[in-house]
Amino acid sequence: MSKISVIGAGRLGSTIAFSIVKEQVCDELVIIDIIEDLVQGEGLDLGQTAIMKIDGSTDYSLIEGSDLIVIVAGIARKPDMTREQLLGTNAKIMKSVIENVKKFAPDTKLLVVANPMDAMTYIALKESGFPADRVFGMGGVVDSNRFKYFLSREFEVPLADVDAMVVGQHGEIMVPLASSVKIQGKDLDQEKVDKAIFRTKDAGREVIALKGATFYAPAHATSTMVRMFMKDENVVVPSSVYHEEFDVCLGQPIMLGRNGVEAVLEFNMTDEEKETFKKAAEALRANLEAVGY
Repeated sequence: MSKISVIGAGRLGSTIAFSIVKEQVCDELVIIDIIEDLVQGEGLDLGQTAIMKIDGSTDYSLIEGSDLIVIVAGIARKPDMTREQLLGTNAKIMKSVIENVKKFAPDTKLLVVANPMDAMTYIALKESGFPADRVFGMGGVVDSNRFKYFLSREFEVPLADVDAMVVGQHGEIMVPLASSVKIQGKDLDQEKVDKAIFRTKDAGREVIALKGATFYAPAHATSTMVRMFMKDENVVVPSSVYHEEFDVCLGQPIMLGRNGVEAVLEFNMTDEEKETFKKAAEALRANLEAVGY
């Protein structure tokens, strides 16, 4: 029997839970939240859409036996907020979540979605004491999907013809790798690539300003990673994982499979991209130190 738990039943958490249900990769799904009526309602609503056992509850003991726990819990980002401004409050929420994870599901793997995602992944890693291969963050997948989307619009080609990757921070200092861009049948126009990079860096804030929050893109990215993990696909994706040199978690290409982070892969960057990557890591380290990490 395979089991996934989602911690956080707000608009993003519930959208992620629905996306996981649509992937049909587990026999049981648990949704946990502190708001009892909300989480029970989400459990019932989702349960009536799926041929699997689904429970929505405030009771953390239900996460016992989870193969994977997706952590979404935290206050939402507002249009005028950076992800980093969320850190102080959401760090406290993460510590509380991890206490329950250690108590009821000490053998699980953790996929962190809560923002600021890189810092929250690091806090989950440190508070849990889990090996680094069992804790990974979602941001690089949604950022790479956004990069591919804007490239496809700039070059007027189907998304399937575009390959590109974003590493570094899931935030203002992300690193869309211009050197990774490949577009089938097209010569690269640097001006168009630069426009896509600009839109990618602003994508989350743009959507939040227009509709209040982003749901579908991060939910799809999360459920894609869940599927890769549960089906042991062993595919290369960018994910926020531990970087020993800088003592932070930030986006790097990994091999994702049933054991979690099967490998962290080396990748090429230009000198400018290396400098931005380092800047992102240093900013993350400073933010973590500001809250005691």
